[in-house]
Amino acid sequence: MEHRSYMSRAGGGSLMLASLIFLTVLLPIFHAESTSNSDTSVEYEIVLLSEHYHDNEAFTQGLEMYNGSIYESTGLYGSSSLREVDPWSGQVIRSVALNDTIFSEGITVYNETIIMLTWKSETAYVFDIKNLTVVSSFSYQGEGWGICYDGEYLIMSNGTSSISIRDPDSFNVLRVVTVTDELGNRINKINELECISTAEGSRVLANIWQDDRIVLFDPSNGTLLGDFDASSISEKNSDGINNVLNGIAHHNSSEFWITGKNWSSMYLVSMTNLSGVEKVKCFTVCGQNNNSPLKAISLVLLMTVIFSISFLYLDQKTRNEKNQEIDESNNRHDELPDVMPASQRRGGDQDD
Repeated sequence: MEHRSYMSRAGGGSLMLASLIFLTVLLPIFHAESTSNSDTSVEYEIVLLSEHYHDNEAFTQGLEMYNGSIYESTGLYGSSSLREVDPWSGQVIRSVALNDTIFSEGITVYNETIIMLTWKSETAYVFDIKNLTVVSSFSYQGEGWGICYDGEYLIMSNGTSSISIRDPDSFNVLRVVTVTDELGNRINKINELECISTAEGSRVLANIWQDDRIVLFDPSNGTLLGDFDASSISEKNSDGINNVLNGIAHHNSSEFWITGKNWSSMYLVSMTNLSGVEKVKCFTVCGQNNNSPLKAISLVLLMTVIFSISFLYLDQKTRNEKNQEIDESNNRHDELPDVMPASQRRGGDQDD
C-alpha cells in the first residue's frame, strides 16, 4: 500500500512536469508574436532642415520639383498662375497668369509637360514645361484637387476619400480606390498629392485640407500607412483661415519641400520611415489582411489546454492525498482509535 501511494505521487509529478514543459514551449511563442506586433509600430516624423522665403501672395495649390526647380500652381479666380521658382531663394524665375475663369489646382510633371487640374471647370490643362504654354487639355467629371504621377499612372484626388487612378495619355479612369485607416475609417478631404517610389512600391503623400497633417497611403488599395504631424510648422504660418498647409515636392531621398497657401516660408524637411513597415501594426484590433481570428482561436485552444491540465493535476492530487491517507492509516496502527470494548473499560472502573 505504501508503494502504491508513492507511485501516485510520481504520476502527479510527471503530469505537472508535462504541463510546465508545454507552457514553457508555447507561451514564449505567443509572447514573441505579441512583442513583435507592439514593437513594430512606426513613428512618422517631420524633421525641419531649413527654412526659405516663399511668396505670401501665392495661394499654393500644387508643388512639384523638376530639374532643380520648384513648379508651383496658385489658385483663386483672377489670381491663378503657373510658375517656376528657385527653391533656395524663393524667387520666381518665370510665371504665366491664367484667365479669370480658371481656379488652378494641383500639378504634376509628365513627359516634359505639366498637367494642371482646375477646381470646378472639369478641365486639366497640359503645359509645355519649356515655355509654360498650353499644348492640350483633358476633360474629367467632378472637382479637381491634387494630382501626381507615379511613373506608370496619374493619381488624382477630388477632396473626398476617393482617389482615381488614370491613364497618363488618355486621362481615362482605370480604377478608383478609397483611402482608409487600419479600422476602415475613410480619410476625407485629401488634397495635394506627391507620388514617391519606395522599396515596397508606389506610395503617395497627401495633404489633408484644413488639417496640419500629411498622410502616406498605398495607391494600389488605399491603405493608410503613415500619418505625419506638421503642426509645429503650420503654426508659424497660421495668420489667416485660408493659410493652410498645402504643397509637397520631393527633393531627394527622404527630403521634401513643403509650404502652404499664402505662407511666407517654404521648408526643406526630412520625413521618416517612408519605406519602412507596410502598415501601422496593432495588437488588439487590426485592419484588413490580418490573421487575428487565427490568433484568437489559437489563444482559446491554449487556454483550454492549460485549464484542462490544471484540472487534471488538481483532481489527481486530490485522489493521491485521499489514497495517501488510507494507505498511511492502514500501515500506522498506533494512530488508530482505541478499539477496546466499552464494557471492558466500564468493567475495569467497577473493579475499582
